Amino acid sequence: MKLFSLTLLISVACCLLGSCDGVVCNVTDCEHFSYELFVVTGDVLDAETTGFVYITLYGLKGNSPEIRLHNDWVKPYKGSDWLLEFLRGETNIYHINVTKDIGKVGKIRIKLRKADRVKGKRSREWSEINWYLQEIFLIDRRLRYARCYPFYNWLRIKNIYRQPPVTAFLYPSNGSTTAYKVTVETMNEKDAGTLGKVYITLIGEKGNSPKMLLDNDGEIEFQQGKTDRFNIFAKDLGNISNIRVELGATKQSPNPKWFLKAVTLEDITRKFKQSFPYNKWLTTPVDQRVVSVQIPPSN
Repeated sequence: MKLFSLTLLISVACCLLGSCDGVVCNVTDCEHFSYELFVVTGDVLDAETTGFVYITLYGLKGNSPEIRLHNDWVKPYKGSDWLLEFLRGETNIYHINVTKDIGKVGKIRIKLRKADRVKGKRSREWSEINWYLQEIFLIDRRLRYARCYPFYNWLRIKNIYRQPPVTAFLYPSNGSTTAYKVTVETMNEKDAGTLGKVYITLIGEKGNSPKMLLDNDGEIEFQQGKTDRFNIFAKDLGNISNIRVELGATKQSPNPKWFLKAVTLEDITRKFKQSFPYNKWLTTPVDQRVVSVQIPPSN
């Protein structure tokens, strides 16, 4: 508790003194220009990296300093002496503050370099460092926009002793991207929770989103009486007329059921919120592994 309080105090002091520029700051309501980054590592073999990752934002009015993407709570991977922050198939979230207005971000530069070992420990060196970066989502709440910067490619350092850090530029995809916060409420009744997989599809006036898995790494979601929150991204769908919720089987729950109370969808970009009440059970038929329902918004 003391360590957390000290970290928070230092972060607040940095913001008050204007010295958050060039670092990841966990305090998001500072008097700075703030960005939220969702960094997605691809779900391919050996996609994770032991390297350090740095980012530079290039805007219409200038660029940010080079910033290392790192969360202080990351621990050495599975008892090793390496901080493996970017794991296969996972999404890392960072809040970045810069002290000047760089305008809308037109491109992002990523740099991968050799990591430093955890202080005081020994191990063998990795001679090769790879990372499969899928995409980066950026949210600027001040200017009320979100963008997707796809990459779907490898960053490779073949020999850490001879090759310098590698860099790559990411550019926004065509069309606007909308960021949504999804809040899911499970009814507070006996056995209302589920161990099944839950997916959501947004149905809008301009088209449908892909089917998206609602999952927060390291958490057990959709338990009795619990409220879960997720961040998702989709192309601009216009006004959302319905959502489709799907419950799928898992090894732990081959025929899952779930008492869904309600889903709330918040358009972070446009600051618009909709509620989709359900208050019913979802139960997979014995001969099927999935069940889906389409839910309209409340009036």
